[in-house]
Amino acid sequence: MKEFNVKIRQALTGPVASIPTPFLSDGEIDYPTIGKMIDFQIAGKLKMIFLTPGNSHYNCMSETEMYEMCRFVIKYTNKRVPVCACNFFQGTKKTLDFAKFAVECGTDLLLPFPPNWANSMTSDTLTDYYVEVAKIIPIMLIFTPLGATDAAITNMEKALDRTDNIVAIKDDCCTPLSRKMTIACRERCAIFAGGQKQNYLNIRPYGADGYLSTIAMFKPEIAWKFWNAIESGKDKIAMDIVEKIDMPMFAHLIGLSGSFDAGIHAVMEMHGFGSRVRRAPYYNLNDQEVEKLRDSFHKLELI
Repeated sequence: MKEFNVKIRQALTGPVASIPTPFLSDGEIDYPTIGKMIDFQIAGKLKMIFLTPGNSHYNCMSETEMYEMCRFVIKYTNKRVPVCACNFFQGTKKTLDFAKFAVECGTDLLLPFPPNWANSMTSDTLTDYYVEVAKIIPIMLIFTPLGATDAAITNMEKALDRTDNIVAIKDDCCTPLSRKMTIACRERCAIFAGGQKQNYLNIRPYGADGYLSTIAMFKPEIAWKFWNAIESGKDKIAMDIVEKIDMPMFAHLIGLSGSFDAGIHAVMEMHGFGSRVRRAPYYNLNDQEVEKLRDSFHKLELI
């Protein structure tokens, strides 16, 4: 298990990109474009293919589609790099079934995403959930389904105490509390920041390994320029990328109708990765909005 932990930590060191599931005009998943994304990310020297509950649109997939997505991505990646699969809002029994299927497909690890309507989970029940899934497959945790509290960190420590099959944590909290989580868990598993480069900088001094990069989905050279600057102590170059590219890019995206994800799908379309279309009732940018976004991205040298 120790050797596998090292492998995953290496894969999560530096920028990591997820797969923003593309759709056809009839709402069906565009699998050929997913294959194109996988090839592009591997060619861009990204070291893991990563499916996420949000960006990969698992929140609007059927259970059958979750299984098919897992099968397709594993088969297409063909062991070129590790793959992290995920599920969405499945109870323990169905998550265990999905984990077994993922193992049969050849998935390297799983990001299990439990339901928590009306704060129905407790720290103990969530820990039990993680431990049961980890008996089947190595897992990645998200910080945190229980909310941004010290109790959530305690929950992760409890889970790490009970199984050595937790190999990574994705920080979706992105607050000062993330620093405490990183300190508490960094020796036992890989930790990487969700979202923006500035979120990685929040936890990097405390032992974070890498970060989830939106830009790496279409301009991996910028993600690597930032990473290489950080690693070589060229802080001015790294901060300029945050200030002059990353922050204005996210400001443009978040201000759009349909917000960040509508913009990302339009940007992926600009780069030749399928269509901007998302499943209803999600909003899709119109042609005028796309051209305005294109102009903004041209000015940032992202197109």
